Parts: sequence; C-alpha cells; structure tokens
Amino acid sequence: MLMINNIKLKNFFPLTLVPICLGMIICCSTATNAKNSISGKNDSLYVEVERLGQELTVKNNVPGIAVAVIRDGKIDWIQSIGYADLASKKPVTPETIFNVGSVSKLASSWGFMQLTEKGLIKLDDPVEKSLTRWHLPESEFDKSKVTLRRILSHTSGLSVHGYGGSDQGTPLLSLEESLNGKTKRNGETVHLISEPGTKWEYSGGGYTLAQLLLEERTEQNFSKYMTQNIFLPLGMKHTTYEWTAEMMDNSATAYDENGNPIKNKIFTEKAAAGLQTTIKDLAHFAELSLTRNPKQLNKVLKPETITLMETPVLPNSSEGESGLGYRFMNYEGFKTIGHTGENVGWSAALILNLTTKSGLIVLCNGSNGDRVWYPIYQRWLKTIKLND
Repeated sequence: MLMINNIKLKNFFPLTLVPICLGMIICCSTATNAKNSISGKNDSLYVEVERLGQELTVKNNVPGIAVAVIRDGKIDWIQSIGYADLASKKPVTPETIFNVGSVSKLASSWGFMQLTEKGLIKLDDPVEKSLTRWHLPESEFDKSKVTLRRILSHTSGLSVHGYGGSDQGTPLLSLEESLNGKTKRNGETVHLISEPGTKWEYSGGGYTLAQLLLEERTEQNFSKYMTQNIFLPLGMKHTTYEWTAEMMDNSATAYDENGNPIKNKIFTEKAAAGLQTTIKDLAHFAELSLTRNPKQLNKVLKPETITLMETPVLPNSSEGESGLGYRFMNYEGFKTIGHTGENVGWSAALILNLTTKSGLIVLCNGSNGDRVWYPIYQRWLKTIKLND
C-alpha cells in the first residue's frame, strides 16, 4: 500500500486486461450508465466521472462501479458503470450490493455510539470492565486505559491492522477465537502494542473488541442489533453485515487484481470489515452524516453525537487522524472526512466535506478499485475547491 496525502492506496500501475473483458466492459459501460443514472447528465462532473469510470475500469480490471455525488447535503446524482457480473453480463445498478471493506467501521461506529446514548457504556470507561466472554491479555501497558473513545479513534494502542476474511460457505469462528488470533494466518491476537492514548495506530482489532462489547452490553447478535437499531430505522433496507440469500441475488461478483472472479469473503470481524450495502443506501448514510437531520435520523443518534464523531480525537500522527469512526483525509491541504475500504475483490470510498456539505461515494467490485475511485476523488475535489 502507498500513502498519498494521508490516504493509503495501492500503486497506480495498470495491469494487463484479458482481451475478452475489454469489449464487454466498454460496451456495457455506456449502456448501463444511461439506464441507471439519477439526474446529473448535464453536469460537467457527471460527464467527467462517466469518462473516467469507463476508462479506468477497463484499464484496471474492475468490471463495475457505482458513484454518488452529494451537494448541499442531498444526493445530487447516482451513476452506474460497467458490470456487476461479467459472465452473465449483469449490469451494475443503484440497487447492486457491494462489500465495502473498512467503510464498515463507519456504520458500526453508529451502533457503538448508540450504546453511549442508551447509557450502556460511557465513552471513557474502561472497556475491560464490561467484558465477560474474553479479556485483553496482561502486558506492560495499562489495559484499563482502553476505552470506546480510543478504540473508535485508533488511539487505543491495540494490535491487528485488518482481516482477510474466509471464503463464503466456510464456517466462521467465534469472536473470542478471532480475538485470540485464530482467524489470522500469523496467529496475531488482539493485544496492546503501545500505551493507550499515546499514539494513533490503525487497529481493526479494536473494532472487533468493540463488536464483542456491543454483544455483551445488549445481549444481542451484532448483525441483528445493527439491522434493527441502525439500518432499518434509517431506511437502509439493503444494508446488512450478513450475506443473505436475497442479497446474493442482487450482489455484484468480486474480482481479483487480474480480473478473475472470486468467492465472496465473509467475516467474523463484521464491525471492522463485513458490511454489504448499495450505493443508494450508503449515499443516504452520507447525507445524514452531513445534515444530521433529526427527523431523518429517526432517534438512531442525536445530531450532537454525530458532530462529536466528526471531531478529531488526539493524538494524531503523519499516518492518520480520526474522529469516532470517521477518518480525516487530506489531499493538497484540503481536509475531508469519511472512510475508505479494501477487501479482496472489493474497494470503496465515502468522502465528505463538512463545510460545503458535499460528498462522494464510490463502490467497486474489483481489488484494483482504488485505482478507479482515487482519480474520481481528485476530480471531485476540484469542483469542491472551485465552489468553496
């Protein structure tokens, strides 16, 4: 991975595309885009995204993408480019399901923060005292300083950057087994690697610990809690941490960096990496992050809670800066917030500018998706700067 202006990206070197796929994607891109767009066809950014999308998907073995642009806190347009599945020539639509990798952390942070509003946990209480099913191992560092605030802001000092998942159909291990390192090829447990509160260091393992915390405090399965208490009240009816049969019918196929179809990955560590959603649902989530409209929030979270989540938590570093769930991403001195996500076969970005209430969301069904969404991000930023 390559760090560019505080956003981690893979190298932007094009790969050789299988010739048969070239024609398929080119033909599909224009037709699909015309059929599955919402507004925006006379917008210069829309036209440029269409051009970039068609060019970059072909160049980088990414069969399809879905893009949403938010202006003044509302979805301005959505466009779909390319294929959800190459073999069947199924096009990407606004209803196509994608896995979103670490963007999962943004959604799960809403669930964790709801626990604080319900009085089930305090942001600065030791997480350890609320756990019974598993405990942080003893170390030279003070585990009583591991709090929800620090977990959500990647300042908890916890290990495990990310997870690879398991092939769909494989029995999942338990949260406790994951925390003990059994889902990691190198056996890496979730443990303290630095004193909590002293440095910023990205930790997917921290979100797995928070997932356990939610289950302990609510006595409910994490996925079911998120569906019933977060997604459905927000109107996100096609968003879930599970792969249901209905979702599989509408899901895109994942493709590796060489453009080969691969099995979907499933995760024990759902809060960190296991969310499935559509561009429509995720764009609506982005709208709420910008407007914090109490009526639309439907008592899921208070507007002031979202404001707190979008506020930087110290310490930060040259490697990163976070609020509670939301990450701060800088490009040429321009600050945006949100999150990006990479799982094998998938790539996603949700990026917001709070000042202008603008947003960009891109979902891709290919491992090289960052090579597609990042140039689109750069082009989008130019329009924000011009209007700022």
